[in-house]
Amino acid sequence: MKKKFASQTAPKLSWKNAILLAVTAALALFASPGFAADTTWKYDITDDWFISTNWDSGVPGPSSDAFINNGGTAYISPDAPMAEALSLTLGLNAGDSGTVEVLPEHGDLTVGDAIFVGKGGKGNLTQTFGTIISATASIASQTGSSGSATVDGTTTAWRVSGEADVGGTTTAAGGTGLLTVTNSGTVSAASVHVWNSGTLTGTGTVSVNSGSGTVAVDGTVAPSGTLTITGNLSFGEGANMSCNVSSTTVDNAQLSGAAALDGKLSVILNGFFTGDFTLLHAGGGLGTTTFRSYSFTYTGCLSPSIVYDRTNGNVILHVVSTCN
Repeated sequence: MKKKFASQTAPKLSWKNAILLAVTAALALFASPGFAADTTWKYDITDDWFISTNWDSGVPGPSSDAFINNGGTAYISPDAPMAEALSLTLGLNAGDSGTVEVLPEHGDLTVGDAIFVGKGGKGNLTQTFGTIISATASIASQTGSSGSATVDGTTTAWRVSGEADVGGTTTAAGGTGLLTVTNSGTVSAASVHVWNSGTLTGTGTVSVNSGSGTVAVDGTVAPSGTLTITGNLSFGEGANMSCNVSSTTVDNAQLSGAAALDGKLSVILNGFFTGDFTLLHAGGGLGTTTFRSYSFTYTGCLSPSIVYDRTNGNVILHVVSTCN
């Protein structure tokens, strides 16, 4: 007698079953512990970024939009892995506030899209170690917001592949923004725009598009020592450059590129002294531009003025005594 064998050929997968399997896989991905479409800091406390219970949907990952809106502070600190997010927002709406601190010894933060430091509310980003990487950066994005970002120390760098905006976004002016780059810290970006309600200050380095880009200023540049700009610097009509000068210290900007001057130059003279003091040096020259107006604050019998040394690309404070 011949034996019959049942066929073991697997049934073909219909298009309906294929779609069902794809949807099931996607839902499993969203439900997995390592993924969160967005996650929000839960407590008004200062605590470790990497503690999962501090977030309502777990620690942010490279596909997560991360928010701190309740006055809390997340710190990224020693011996931790690199912190990641798709986007990071500190202070989403009016009345919201949030802070991130990137601290020694091994703090690093990578954000695939934008960092908003005070989007509609108040934000603060403090970096005293490591590297921050983001596609764009916006400090005080919307009208009525406020934001402050500090990049402080020789071991700090904030690398923005696109535009960095202080007091606005890539398309519009916003709130009150402050970017402090100090103690040899570095911010690099394709371009930097300091909007009319924004301020750039410090003693560090701002590098734009590897030295060929421009820091565009409609607000305030206020060096607190020597502020280095690797690239060009362009002032708008309403811009202000603010410097403090004494007999031993001079707030000044050192540019590798060209300077297009406009707006106002404000100088505070502290004490009685005379001589010449360089407030701005542009390696690429000054062209024929000048500041539109000047403001000098001083006491005693002094007579300050501004001299343009176009041969060497210098803007110089010239001070003489008028004492009898």
